[in-house]
Amino acid sequence: MSAYKDLVIEAFDRAEQFVRCSQEQALTYACEEIIERELGVRIMVSKDLNTWIEKICEREDIDVPDLMVMRKTQSHLASAHIEENRICIRGKNTTAATVLHEIAHISVGIDGHGVLFRDELVRLCRAHISVEFAAMLHGLYVATGLEMSPWPASATQR
Repeated sequence: MSAYKDLVIEAFDRAEQFVRCSQEQALTYACEEIIERELGVRIMVSKDLNTWIEKICEREDIDVPDLMVMRKTQSHLASAHIEENRICIRGKNTTAATVLHEIAHISVGIDGHGVLFRDELVRLCRAHISVEFAAMLHGLYVATGLEMSPWPASATQR
């Protein structure tokens, strides 16, 4: 694994590639990509997503969104349509982290990538990928200057 300070530098460099995004959104995306690469994450086949999404939403007490699988595009891996309670995945395979990213949008009911969204994404990653993945994502968000709640807040409160 790369030295942590190198990951922070890389996050700022990668953020520059997201030219149509705010700095906050670009850094959020860059951090997610880096942690996925560094730790790896499960690749999921589109036909298996409905069952997995239903299990997550049941556990998290979230209304299960409709799932649409569409043709792959260069610009978007997936999207959440909050008003319609729908997630669109592009391509026949996607990662667990991408699905959780979209579920986080649905869960908090916002399109943006601010602190509420990031807190929810970290919490979902902690519960459905691993504590290590969530901790590194949280740490990289903080190290790049993105606002986050304290790490203990990411634990599921039941």
